[in-house]
Order: sequence, then C-alpha cells, then structure tokens
Amino acid sequence: MLFRWLYFGLLCLIIPLASAQNLLGVSASPYGGTQSLYLNPAFAMDSKYGFYLNLAAGDAHLNNDYFRYQAPYSLAGLVLKRVPDQYKLSDGAILFRPEYLGEVPNGEPKSITGWTDLRGPSLLLRLGQGVAVGLSTRLRAVAQVSNASESLLSVVRAGLEDDRLYNIPNRDNQFAINTNTYAEIGLSLAGAILQDDYQQLSVGITVKRLQGITAGFLKNNGLSYRVLADTASTDNYYLQVDQFNAELGYTTYLQDRNRSVSLRQLFDGNNPGRGWGADLGLSYQLKSADDPDRYALRLGIALTDLGSIRYRSDQYVQRYAVNTTGQQFTADDFKETKGSEEIADVIRDKLGLTEASNTARFTSGLPTALSVNADVHIGSGFYLTGTLLQNLRAKDAIAIHQPSLISVSPRLETSTFGVALPLTLLNNSFMVGTSIRVGPVFLGTDNLFGMIGSNSNNLRPRGADIYAGLALASLRRKP
Repeated sequence: MLFRWLYFGLLCLIIPLASAQNLLGVSASPYGGTQSLYLNPAFAMDSKYGFYLNLAAGDAHLNNDYFRYQAPYSLAGLVLKRVPDQYKLSDGAILFRPEYLGEVPNGEPKSITGWTDLRGPSLLLRLGQGVAVGLSTRLRAVAQVSNASESLLSVVRAGLEDDRLYNIPNRDNQFAINTNTYAEIGLSLAGAILQDDYQQLSVGITVKRLQGITAGFLKNNGLSYRVLADTASTDNYYLQVDQFNAELGYTTYLQDRNRSVSLRQLFDGNNPGRGWGADLGLSYQLKSADDPDRYALRLGIALTDLGSIRYRSDQYVQRYAVNTTGQQFTADDFKETKGSEEIADVIRDKLGLTEASNTARFTSGLPTALSVNADVHIGSGFYLTGTLLQNLRAKDAIAIHQPSLISVSPRLETSTFGVALPLTLLNNSFMVGTSIRVGPVFLGTDNLFGMIGSNSNNLRPRGADIYAGLALASLRRKP
C-alpha cells in the first residue's frame, strides 16, 4: 500500500485539472501565436500575426504504457461526474473498480505521465520584418512514474486485497517517481539572419525565470517486498518491505498554511525553488513561388526546457537517503493523510528518518527535449506537419521527462479558420487527435479516443488529452 498511496498522492499535485508543451493541432501552425514558442522559439518569426495576446490557455494530459482505461463510462464522464446512476454509490460518489484499469503485460518496465499546463497572459509582437519578441507566463504541474515493474504496478492497481499477489517475493524493483509544480515567466527574442524573396533562416531564444512551488522525488535503487495477510486480524493485509535502498526528497511548502497553487507564485519570495531555463531554436522557410509571404516548406529544430530548479529551504525542503530492512506498511498508516506532502511525511516517519539526516536541498531538472518539425504546404490551404519530440534526460535523473513521440498532422487553415488531425505514436500507442481554430481561439485534443473511450464502445485508451485557448490577435501586414 506504500506505493499505491504514494503514487496516487503524488498525482494529487496535478489533479486540479487532471512536462509538457504538445498542443499538436495548434503549436506548429503559423497561426499558433505564443503557443508556437513552446515548440520552437524561432517560430515567432513565422507568425502570421503582428500582434498576439494570449488571455488564457490550458492543457491537461495523461499517458502511460501500463494500463488501458476500460470502465463502463468515459473519462470525460468520470471527470465531469456524469455517469449512469448504476455506477454511483449511495452517497453520490462514482464507483471505480481496480478492473476498470486493464493491464497491458509485456514484461517491459512501465511509465505513467500526467501534467497540466496553464498559460497565462502572454504577448507576441512582430517588430518589422526582421525581429519578433514575446513575453509569456506559465504554470506547469507534472507527475511521473518511470521504469516501474509490472509486478509492482499490479500491487498499486489492485491494492493489498488481491490474494493472487500474496507472498510472492519481488526483488530489485528499480523505479523513479518525480513531480514538479512551478511557475515561469519567459522572454523570447527571434530574428531573421537570412531573408529574401526565396528563403528565410531564423533563430530564436526564450529565457525563463522559474519559481518552484512544490516538488518531490523517490529514486529507488533497490527494493524487495512481499504482500502478506495479517494472521492476527481477519481481512487485514500489509506490505512487508524486506529491503529498501532509495533517495527521497519532497517539499512541504503547500502543506504549510494550506497554500494553493496559482500564477501569483511568480512573485512570491517564499517559494522553496528557484531556477533558470531556456529554449533555443532554428527555423528555415523555403518560400512559395506564388506568394513570398507564404512558405512552401518550413523546417525547425530546437532544444526546449534546458535548465533546472533548485529547491533549498531548511523549513520547506526534505531530502533523505533511505537504507532500511524489515518495514511494514498498512492501509491504516495513511487513513488520515491529505495530499502527497502528508503521505511523504508518514513514509518518512515509518522509515525512521530524522531531521538530523535531512540535507534540505535537491535539484529537479526540466523536461529537456529535442524538438524537430517539418511543415509542408500541399496547396489550397492544406498542410502536412511532422513533429518529433525526443526526451534528452537520463532515465534515472531527478527530473521531469518529456515523453518521446512522433506525430503527423494534416491540417486545413486560413486566417479565420483552421482544423487539424494529429496522428501520434506515444508510448507504443497510436492516438488520433483533432483541433479547431476560429481566429486565435482554439479547442482540441491530441487523444480523442481518450476522451470518449470506454469498455462500452470497445475503445480502451491508455491516456487522455484536452486543450483550449482564448486570445486576441491582429494579422501582420504584408510587406
């Protein structure tokens, strides 16, 4: 039960809506405005807008390669609490059984990622034909489990009540859990270093100041455990940890004074984390022979989310080296806990970790990634976009990891309207998305089946995704 509570507790950090900067139906478009900056800061020079003011945009995302969602109602119904009455309990709570998450066994280590990405007021301006500047605000919350064994996740999924898991020794389960919630303010600058009627080569950079609000990690170096029945008490079970060698770190900033997460943390001097980040990008356009203001081909390459956040506070930061044997964990240990920070405190106390062994600092890396993009204008407003996002963080790093993906997105767009159909391979799973844009306002998903899929319609998705944005913009005047 240690891992079930820890895992779901850590996910509480991202549940306010449900690493990342996908928005694949919008971000690669020259009508993406500030949303394109997160994919490649050089794309500021390719914007069709002379002025773009993002009022608010957001993305909520979940993906994994361990389970399929197979409840008799959709994830959208679960989130909105609109499910048939037969799946509600007497107090109105929604019934959710372990078997609603079907395992995908193949013997390989598993990963699970959830994030929310809230983009606050942000501005993009084109200054003449050769320079563009941007100012952006953003709040990101991410939780990940990586390199976890199937046997360990089976305990997480089923809890301690499944007697098929009893007294089966599990050794050397190496996995990592990382969470990070932070605010950022970014300054972007892009310019054309080669520009004529036939081609344009642009370079862009975004520098980010980061405010770390809360974070946590559990880096497991060696674990041996068994699930056992309590012979002294009927229907009680516990997790027997025979050996545990790990590093544990977390913050208690939100727990103190019941603080909430918001963009106001950008200006809160009490935040336990500080850091810097950067995006670097290049963009090349081969311009259309018929219209030099439109490209026939655009290529982009960027390094995104370089940097890290250093959490350091004697009051709010905990970090311990764990090396213990013969520990027991039961469900009762966590009955009164609320949120991941309280769960981490219980684990610390159960493991006998004292303040004397607390180093009170750790560094959490950003989801550094390689972003490669190719956009081809087929004709009559039709485009075909290919996007590659490749994680560059080591699997055992104390850092958030950008899930690697490859996507192809056909789209139709004009200055007033756009529709895209992203087709994406992520975590060995194929996803179909869709998005619609009216002027600078957009709504979309990179995983449509994840929103509507259930056991009832035989669509059993491995994740879900939804995003939307509201902005004001004016088109750039042609030269």
